[in-house]
Amino acid sequence: MKLKSTPTHLTVGLFAAFLLASGCSKDEGTLGSPAKASFTATPVPGRVNTFVLESTSENAFAFQWDKGTGNFVKGSKIDTAYFPLKGNYTIKLRAFGRGGYDSTGQAVTATVDDILNDPNFKLLTAKSWKLDPNGANTIIVGTENNPAAYFGGGPLSDCQLDDLYTFSTTLKLTYNANGSTFNAGNIQPNYTCSGDRSFANASYLFDPRKPAQGAGIASITLSAPVPNQFIGVTDISSNNYRIISISPTAMVLRSGLPGETVHQFKFIAQ
Repeated sequence: MKLKSTPTHLTVGLFAAFLLASGCSKDEGTLGSPAKASFTATPVPGRVNTFVLESTSENAFAFQWDKGTGNFVKGSKIDTAYFPLKGNYTIKLRAFGRGGYDSTGQAVTATVDDILNDPNFKLLTAKSWKLDPNGANTIIVGTENNPAAYFGGGPLSDCQLDDLYTFSTTLKLTYNANGSTFNAGNIQPNYTCSGDRSFANASYLFDPRKPAQGAGIASITLSAPVPNQFIGVTDISSNNYRIISISPTAMVLRSGLPGETVHQFKFIAQ
């Protein structure tokens, strides 16, 4: 969808400021015919959510693009725009001529969430993860406002020390218990190491957006309910986990929505 073109004659001050910003000389800016802005936005074959932008403006010698951010930045006659998340975006162009500038815009649609290029997804899938054996607050239980309100942490059980979680780029999770799994409050006998509850290639969803509710920078949702599938312990409130923080070496996950009991886990990369 194209937005209405809005021709504007440059004031001396605005034109001089643009010439300085674009590196053009005063002679190039001798007043003449104003620009008439127009451009095409064409999807790039084989590249997700990427568009080639080409100005087809008349009487234009310099260009500024707003690639859906709300800010115009100096660019070229032919440029590109990339959107990591699916949605509708408006691209705008300012085309500068010797007698004035003109602006126009058009809407484009990014059709998918490009999680393979999301930096947090890359960190999640780069290595396997295990519960942090150092410190007493690796697992805490509480509320959204006070995640340690009900349980402030303690040493891990022996069978938790070698639990390993591997997230694949094909959205499959493998949990290797290495022989024994810790039974939380929902499995008898409670709070003991017992049978191996490993699972392989369990489907999960990754949402690169900031969660709509509660803290976090992205989220993971497992496809099956506990205790068949879980991360950390078997008695979590839900199989949605918000990534509170993540780096190449450490990750903090929080399960449960803000209105539920939340479990928070510290992991280290392997």
